[in-house]
Amino acid sequence: MSGVEVVGITLAVMPLIITAIEDYNDSLDPVKAFLRWERELPQFIRKLRNQHVHFAQTMRLLLEPITTEFELAEMLSDPSGQMWKDENMSRKLKDKLQESFQAYQSTIADIERIMKKIASKLDLNRAANITRNDLEAMLVANPQQGSKYEFKKRVRFGMSKKTIKGLLEELDECNKELERYTDRSEKLETLRKVIKPSFANRIQRIQDYAKNLHSVLLSSWACSCRSYHNTSLQLEQRANLYASGMKKAKLSQNSRTSFTVSFSSFGTTEHTWTWQEAEIRIEDDDGYVLPTAPMAKPKMAKTVSFGDKEPPPPYSTGDPAIIAQTLQEVKDLCAAIQQLHKSCPCIGFSFDSERKLRGVYPIDAPVKKRTTSGDMITLDELLNHPPLVNGRPAKLSRKERYSLAVTLASSTLQLNSTPWFPDQWSKKDIVFPRTVSHIVDTEHPYVVPRLPGLSKDSMPTPKRRGFQNKNTVLLALAIALLELYFGISAEKRQEAELGAIEGASNPWTLCAMAYEWTESEQENLSAAFLSAVTHCLRCFSDPGASLQDPDFLQAAVEGIVLPLQDELWQFLGKTAP
Repeated sequence: MSGVEVVGITLAVMPLIITAIEDYNDSLDPVKAFLRWERELPQFIRKLRNQHVHFAQTMRLLLEPITTEFELAEMLSDPSGQMWKDENMSRKLKDKLQESFQAYQSTIADIERIMKKIASKLDLNRAANITRNDLEAMLVANPQQGSKYEFKKRVRFGMSKKTIKGLLEELDECNKELERYTDRSEKLETLRKVIKPSFANRIQRIQDYAKNLHSVLLSSWACSCRSYHNTSLQLEQRANLYASGMKKAKLSQNSRTSFTVSFSSFGTTEHTWTWQEAEIRIEDDDGYVLPTAPMAKPKMAKTVSFGDKEPPPPYSTGDPAIIAQTLQEVKDLCAAIQQLHKSCPCIGFSFDSERKLRGVYPIDAPVKKRTTSGDMITLDELLNHPPLVNGRPAKLSRKERYSLAVTLASSTLQLNSTPWFPDQWSKKDIVFPRTVSHIVDTEHPYVVPRLPGLSKDSMPTPKRRGFQNKNTVLLALAIALLELYFGISAEKRQEAELGAIEGASNPWTLCAMAYEWTESEQENLSAAFLSAVTHCLRCFSDPGASLQDPDFLQAAVEGIVLPLQDELWQFLGKTAP
């Protein structure tokens, strides 16, 4: 029985016990009452009533922030009702109390024990069909009639003054403890809201970078063969987005915002390159400033040095000549790629604060040797028809599926509403490069453009999204997470379970399929995947929800990305960064 349900039963049984003791007191012979209680029983009744009021007020303060007005009214008017048994209510209370929850549970158990001990000395009827809780059995057997309780037989109460006095003192201490937990949880919650990491702000910053970068790359294809070029964006987890406090500071020291893309060409012989990987670093991130050419200093100019610093990130640390150069604005991206594509597996560009692409320069970071043609394989192919590697199907391992789930979840939130990521994406839009040894590089997934080329001529005017499909991107994520967890495509599962379904591309048909899949397999899904999938589905069907809203985006991070991220690190046996 959850801590919330026990509270409901305790709140309901306290008035019953008080009324029963009052009934016993009223029926006592005055002489016996004086000899046995010395007029102390009315005082005990008053103290017990005060403890009931204290307990009810504390629980109201605790429950009010996590319930609606109607939910709270229903719970307080019917302490033994179904609302107290709702698992979602218990989860909300646990989230509110956080580190105090276990202590709260223990205190509630103590209050229940005290009530049971007092009730055990009351000769009241118990329902024979209720065996799990003695207090609940007493409530069922002695229902409230209007505002009073009617007892079928004379009430008897056999407890010593010393015992009841000790129990009331213990009950008072429990109530004070609950009050302290409630007060401190309110203060901590207020503090958390102030210092809580704003994941939404960080993600929206990435979105702005991605949109601007997409626009600049479009304008940088100035060659006559621009319609034959494709640009695919690598999807990244970006763990530093979800770090906080010292962890974020530690990660930020060695990380700067960058995007990795792959440029590919097809269908023409006008250029000498077919595939090239590139890293594009954001210049104005975390105060990074692009170095410029030396300038004459005024005579009285003063400079301040903060000691030796490493060379600025985009440059090779072993080549002083490159460090001294001023990066030129890239006006012909095709020509810039041709400068280094033969000698560098990965080239670099800088995206400055004026929204200009600058470069090009070599990247020293080790890069897996790709095939010269830039062969890619889709996630759809890996799930449905995995390629043979050394004579065996290259199926995704559990580790790869868990890691890819975090990457897709994080990237969906980072890139939604940007031209890089389509609303109705699927596993056919996620691709992986192959190495020269035909191994699939599952650690570096890319999202491919839906159009043949990333050029100004090929880009249509964006359509305005209606309320019915503005969160389709989350529906696609829910399906992808189910596919990754079970290692089977939705199509194969549907064929095995129900046969092919007409209109399978319709979002509402996909939603119905995802709901059915989740419901039938919820006991087999891990807690993190179940949380992420249900959050996605709930948001898709909510017409008022939008990932453009910071609060909604923040909730999506907490309900989707963070649980998956924690589960991945638990699976790897590591401490989350």
